[in-house]
Amino acid sequence: MKCKTCGKNSDGEYCFQHKQRKPLAQSRLKPTLTPKKGVSDGYIQQRDMFMDIWKKKPHKSEVSGVYLGKEAMSTYFHHILPKEKYPEACLDEENIILLTLEEHSNVENDIYRYEEINERRNQLKLKYERA
Repeated sequence: MKCKTCGKNSDGEYCFQHKQRKPLAQSRLKPTLTPKKGVSDGYIQQRDMFMDIWKKKPHKSEVSGVYLGKEAMSTYFHHILPKEKYPEACLDEENIILLTLEEHSNVENDIYRYEEINERRNQLKLKYERA
């Protein structure tokens, strides 16, 4: 299939760059000792971590410096070490880098594309191999 916007190959009507995305959900859940039905504790922790990062860092790509906007979107946050291989790094803020939608798509297709990410990956691997 071809993207309706740019004509690139895609799995659906739009490519990764042009498909519609939802902003990160704002938590309306009050802190309780019991998790809400259908919402995993891990998801809430990750979302909260993303929002903490969004508040601390400038809203710019850490690769190109391109402004990301005022509203946090999950596609701006990239796990440098994959969650599946390094579950202990999933909630580590050092393992998250802010990227544009296009950069995120590029790095998902070629993990070695950006030098900044390669350097951080090497540092993180050392950190987690020692632990």
